[in-house]
Amino acid sequence: MAGARVPYCPACRHFRVSWDPRFPRACMVFGIKSRELPSLEVLRATGRACPVFEESPRIRRERGPRARTGGE
Repeated sequence: MAGARVPYCPACRHFRVSWDPRFPRACMVFGIKSRELPSLEVLRATGRACPVFEESPRIRRERGPRARTGGE
Protein backbone atom coordinates (compact mmCIF):
# COMPACT_ATOMS: atom_id res chain seq x y z
CA MET A 1 0.00 0.00 0.00
CA ALA A 2 2.97 2.30 0.56
CA GLY A 3 3.75 2.93 -3.11
CA ALA A 4 0.30 2.58 -4.70
CA ARG A 5 -0.79 5.50 -6.87
CA VAL A 6 -4.40 6.45 -6.29
CA PRO A 7 -6.34 7.54 -9.40
CA TYR A 8 -8.01 10.95 -9.29
CA CYS A 9 -11.70 10.04 -9.11
CA PRO A 10 -13.14 13.29 -10.54
CA ALA A 11 -11.36 12.42 -13.80
CA CYS A 12 -13.04 8.97 -13.93
CA ARG A 13 -16.15 8.19 -15.95
CA HIS A 14 -17.63 6.26 -12.97
CA PHE A 15 -17.33 9.13 -10.46
CA ARG A 16 -20.45 11.02 -9.41
CA VAL A 17 -21.27 13.72 -6.88
CA SER A 18 -23.78 12.38 -4.37
CA TRP A 19 -26.83 14.28 -3.13
CA ASP A 20 -25.90 13.26 0.43
CA PRO A 21 -23.90 16.08 2.10
CA ARG A 22 -22.40 13.57 4.59
CA PHE A 23 -21.02 11.42 1.74
CA PRO A 24 -20.64 13.72 -1.28
CA ARG A 25 -18.43 11.55 -3.51
CA ALA A 26 -19.58 8.33 -5.17
CA CYS A 27 -18.37 5.53 -7.43
CA MET A 28 -21.07 4.01 -9.62
CA VAL A 29 -19.16 0.73 -10.18
CA PHE A 30 -18.48 -0.12 -6.53
CA GLY A 31 -21.58 1.57 -5.11
CA ILE A 32 -19.41 3.57 -2.71
CA LYS A 33 -20.45 6.90 -1.20
CA SER A 34 -17.73 8.57 0.86
CA ARG A 35 -16.42 11.81 2.32
CA GLU A 36 -13.08 11.09 0.66
CA LEU A 37 -12.32 9.97 -2.87
CA PRO A 38 -13.74 6.49 -3.55
CA SER A 39 -10.33 5.40 -4.86
CA LEU A 40 -8.93 5.96 -1.34
CA GLU A 41 -11.63 3.68 0.08
CA VAL A 42 -10.71 1.01 -2.47
CA LEU A 43 -7.02 1.37 -1.58
CA ARG A 44 -7.75 1.02 2.14
CA ALA A 45 -10.00 -2.01 1.64
CA THR A 46 -7.86 -3.92 -0.86
CA GLY A 47 -4.36 -2.48 -0.56
CA ARG A 48 -4.37 -1.88 -4.33
CA ALA A 49 -5.16 1.05 -6.60
CA CYS A 50 -8.66 1.19 -8.10
CA PRO A 51 -8.90 -1.45 -10.87
CA VAL A 52 -11.85 0.12 -12.72
CA PHE A 53 -10.57 3.67 -13.27
CA GLU A 54 -11.41 4.89 -16.79
CA GLU A 55 -10.67 8.43 -17.85
CA SER A 56 -13.85 10.36 -18.51
CA PRO A 57 -14.42 11.48 -22.09
CA ARG A 58 -15.20 14.93 -20.64
CA ILE A 59 -11.57 15.35 -19.61
CA ARG A 60 -9.35 16.83 -22.30
CA ARG A 61 -5.66 16.03 -22.30
CA GLU A 62 -4.56 18.84 -24.58
CA ARG A 63 -1.21 20.53 -24.18
CA GLY A 64 -0.40 24.02 -25.35
CA PRO A 65 -2.84 26.70 -26.52
CA ARG A 66 -6.55 26.00 -26.76
CA ALA A 67 -7.86 24.87 -30.11
CA ARG A 68 -9.87 27.49 -31.96
CA THR A 69 -13.44 26.54 -32.75
CA GLY A 70 -14.61 29.72 -34.47
CA GLY A 71 -14.35 30.44 -38.17
CA GLU A 72 -11.60 33.03 -38.40
